[in-house]
Amino acid sequence: MALLENVVDGLVAHTQGAVRRHELRDLLLAQYADLAATAKVTTFLPVLAGNRTLELLEQQAGESDSPAADLPSVLVLDEHNSTRSQAACALLRFYAPGRLRVQSAGLNPVAEVNPAVAAALGEVGWELTDPPRLVTPEQIAAADYVIAIGTDGTDWADPVESTVRWEIPAEDDGHGVNVTDVLAMVDSHAREFLRTVDPDHDLHPALIAAEE
Repeated sequence: MALLENVVDGLVAHTQGAVRRHELRDLLLAQYADLAATAKVTTFLPVLAGNRTLELLEQQAGESDSPAADLPSVLVLDEHNSTRSQAACALLRFYAPGRLRVQSAGLNPVAEVNPAVAAALGEVGWELTDPPRLVTPEQIAAADYVIAIGTDGTDWADPVESTVRWEIPAEDDGHGVNVTDVLAMVDSHAREFLRTVDPDHDLHPALIAAEE
């Protein structure tokens, strides 16, 4: 089962959040069961099932005339790529599945995602799968929109003309905010961004609201 979950992680990364994780898992498991019914050697079944799943996704994209490569791309940046940008990436994927290609990165990424953020998003049914990564010039050049997050002294130079700035403090940086506060602010900004760039899309009700 661990190998299958690794394949699911790869599918999530490949589809850039255009398909919900549980849907990818269900599709993968169906392909795995189909292959296992007649296979004599099962060593490579997870990989083969993953390849078949990708083929099905590409076929579906072709039939809907909306290949992922033609979707607007969004790059979310902050300092460490462990809290704010990770949450923003996840929430944009949640609110606009199949409508944007979303990635996140950091100027000085840390080793792992903030576990409190992963736990909080897990409680509302969303799993973080992207590891922190260093932003590259190629990512910036390929982005239609860059979202730069921070009030933590980061010296942002607008990387593209369509750079959007979210003034959200880092957790416990002297502003007296905790992970819940940060996530609520990210959620609000994400929804406002989508209303601006994709006004025809009906948004799901807020996933994370500010505490009263």
